[in-house]
Amino acid sequence: MNIEKIKYFIDLVECRSFTETAKKNYVSQTTISQQIASLEKEFDMQLIDRKQIPIEPTQAGSIFYEEAIVLWKQYNHMQAQMKNYQQCHTQLLSIEYSALTDIQVLLRFITSFKELNPTINLKLNKVLLKDISEFLRKGIYDAAIAVDSEFKEKEDILTHTLYRGRYCAVVGNQHSLFHNRTISKEELYKYPLIMLNSTAIGTSYYLMIQNAIKDGYEPNILQMVDDVETELFYIVTENLIGFLPDNYSLAYPKDEVRLIPLKDSHHTFNIEIGYFKDNPNPSLQRFLRQIQDSFPQ
Repeated sequence: MNIEKIKYFIDLVECRSFTETAKKNYVSQTTISQQIASLEKEFDMQLIDRKQIPIEPTQAGSIFYEEAIVLWKQYNHMQAQMKNYQQCHTQLLSIEYSALTDIQVLLRFITSFKELNPTINLKLNKVLLKDISEFLRKGIYDAAIAVDSEFKEKEDILTHTLYRGRYCAVVGNQHSLFHNRTISKEELYKYPLIMLNSTAIGTSYYLMIQNAIKDGYEPNILQMVDDVETELFYIVTENLIGFLPDNYSLAYPKDEVRLIPLKDSHHTFNIEIGYFKDNPNPSLQRFLRQIQDSFPQ
């Protein structure tokens, strides 16, 4: 299979237009149409519903799209590795993360690592939390920095803890709890909450629900969103309460939004570095040895 067909298909699903996909790839609309038809012939099934405007993938096409994304990432990873070696004769270590708080933990470590390992180039990529473990298994990334919930009960992924923390309530200045120094469980669960979707944060969503139940309450989740920026917007404008790690740096002024510690709550987390136990990249082992020295358990 020509890898360009994969790229055209991904762009078509995301652009939802043959014309826009052709423009993005600097080819004719006929070329895109022919390549998609070739894919459908190869797999003997319809992947694109051309009757819809904008166009939509069929059910089979949606499955194909998810696999195509992984394949395209693997191809780009391979290209980067070979280009890096050809140009510099150095090794590439690719690291995925899902939130700024994850990589902030590593900042003090990275400088010394680069000084001791000048032939290893680090490449960081942000991905959805729900994809962290799958991308490790498929070799798209060598290591991942994320909250521990995404590595639990995955025997083929090993981890090392970088930071232990607690979730805080996030409250806007119009909320009645805004001036509290701490928030009790009883106070927290009286109010409607906002959370990130499970489609964005994977098992972390269900772990938050479980921790609320351990606290003795069924959470009243009024709204779910796809990203933290949207979550903060609704916290400010709709007086909802959200959850963020205690090491999160708010972009809002302190007189508008506050992180308030929760008293006696089960909402805790670890930030861990995870890696597929059979990963053959030799630079990963050097990276892990220095991690273990810098972040003793």
